[in-house]
Amino acid sequence: MVQSVTHVGNAHLYKKLPYDTLKDFAPVGMLTGQMAVLTVHPSLPVKTVKEFIALAKARPNEILYSTAGNGSIPHLSMALLGSMAGIQLVHVPYKGGGPQVIALLAGESQASLATVASVIVHIESGRLRAIGVSAAQRANALPDVPTIAEAGVPGYEMSPWIGVFAPAGTTKPVIERLNAEINKALKLPDVAQSLSGQALDPWTSTPEEFAARLKTDYDKYAQLIKLTGAKID
Repeated sequence: MVQSVTHVGNAHLYKKLPYDTLKDFAPVGMLTGQMAVLTVHPSLPVKTVKEFIALAKARPNEILYSTAGNGSIPHLSMALLGSMAGIQLVHVPYKGGGPQVIALLAGESQASLATVASVIVHIESGRLRAIGVSAAQRANALPDVPTIAEAGVPGYEMSPWIGVFAPAGTTKPVIERLNAEINKALKLPDVAQSLSGQALDPWTSTPEEFAARLKTDYDKYAQLIKLTGAKID
């Protein structure tokens, strides 16, 4: 299993890797998407994505957003939002997703694009306010929260995924058999329940769909990492 943030992001964050991200792996199928949710501290006077954008435009470089670090998916996701919405926010990187959320809860930051699993308890308790989901579809765990795209930023989509790869050169019949078994497993009630317990949604795909998604995200991450200037030596 491979996570998109490291698999795709590392190709652009590191100057040199001992493998080729696109050529050395054969996409088999996707397992799940780790969608994030744009979440704000209750002290920020916004309840929708449009209100968030309007406030950010009225107060450029004043709203602080916490992330799991430079080049992390929360960083890239918010950079994409800022670019598409034409707003200037202040990035405050922390060392990991835990500190990222703690900072938001404490009011050290006013906003964050955090994984649904890491903030859903605080959203349900009212300690944080969810205003938009980063994926192309709503999260099963937060059905009443619109996607960022439908809430005011058409075309916005940032969805890290977990997928399965085989070594490059694996025969097509083997790839297709593995894909069929993975998709079959994702439809099992206990698997769906296990994913739901982690605020994750199952994502089925064909090998071709997964390959297309890989290339799209490869190009998207390249642009966002260049935009943010993030790098790891």
